[in-house]
Amino acid sequence: MKQIFIDFPIKQEIKDKSETCVMAMGFFDGVHLGHREIIKEARQIAARKKLKLAVMTFFPHPSSVIPKGTKVTHYLTTLETKARIFENLGVDLMYVVEFNKQVAAIPHDQFVNDYLCGLGVKHAIAGFDYKYGHRGKGDMEQLKIDSKGRFEVTTVSKLSKNEQKIGSTLLRGLLTEGKVEQMSEYLGRNYQIYGCMDGQGKSVHIKYNDECFLPCSGTYEVTVYFQGIKAKGMCEVHSANPPGELHVQLFREFLIGYGEAVVLEWNNFIADFTAKEFHAQTNIMEAGL
Repeated sequence: MKQIFIDFPIKQEIKDKSETCVMAMGFFDGVHLGHREIIKEARQIAARKKLKLAVMTFFPHPSSVIPKGTKVTHYLTTLETKARIFENLGVDLMYVVEFNKQVAAIPHDQFVNDYLCGLGVKHAIAGFDYKYGHRGKGDMEQLKIDSKGRFEVTTVSKLSKNEQKIGSTLLRGLLTEGKVEQMSEYLGRNYQIYGCMDGQGKSVHIKYNDECFLPCSGTYEVTVYFQGIKAKGMCEVHSANPPGELHVQLFREFLIGYGEAVVLEWNNFIADFTAKEFHAQTNIMEAGL
């Protein structure tokens, strides 16, 4: 998968080198089941039309520039993690637009001209609530008008589960409440963060990108994935932790390594401090691990 970073104004060189594509659009934080439905639909269209499958995302989150609303400064998926997931989903081109005040001020029709038509888009696809252009005046209905017949437009309907819209806001809410065990219902997988490990037997220190959205303070049952090894343990999230660092105490396995890439998976919140190891070990036995 090729990654293309775009600043403002978009360079003519990038336009000239662009490949005709089907473009899936969104911020894609979490790459949850709703996002995957958008990419799945885009992949099917791209295969049918024999075009490249592209994804356009932004960084940082638009809320960091737009004055109103809640600011999003920590992410369910960092850019690096998004890239891993997109590649696994068959994406050919990942466009990352630097979101700043200049981009926020682009009129909706100019955005279409420069960032869609300028990048060879023949079919654009996004969720029903996708907005673009200055003050979000562009929506999926406006996109059909702004396209002026130069590309087709597909809108993906709201995806709900348990009578709730699957979205990044819902997922952040679950993490804020420590409900990590519910994340897989909406992500299609357990919540994970990537990092580097310093392992010393049963004691593992993990350094991670501190832009990652962590669960609320508490003790959690976690799994560390390292070179084909799956090691269970517990991790305490606390405000006293150094930024970008976590400690995992493993139950049985021993991991030795320094600066090694690992994946930390969040399994369960452990409420009873005195029984936390028993609770986690019970879950392991029930799972047949």
